[in-house]
Amino acid sequence: MFGIIAGIVVAASLVAMADVATSYESELRSLTRRHWLRAVMVPVLGPVLWVGYGRPRLVNAPPAPMACWIENSPTDDNPEYIAYLSRVVAGRLGRRVQG
Repeated sequence: MFGIIAGIVVAASLVAMADVATSYESELRSLTRRHWLRAVMVPVLGPVLWVGYGRPRLVNAPPAPMACWIENSPTDDNPEYIAYLSRVVAGRLGRRVQG
């Protein structure tokens, strides 16, 4: 029984550590990545705190314009696609883009 519980605790810490490592630094809440990597190593409490206080909130990306996917032009030449990308990046950084 102890082995199962210990396995679950270790797995939760590893999943939380992978989640911290793959999250954008600008989206982390309350602490830096280095501090969160240390915190999730604390059994049980670390992963719980990560999920509750550190994990980035989901950002709703604006819908992609359909013309970008229908046109057969390179995306770096398509002004609609570039505007879409700037809205996505601004949403990740928490800023508003005019236009």
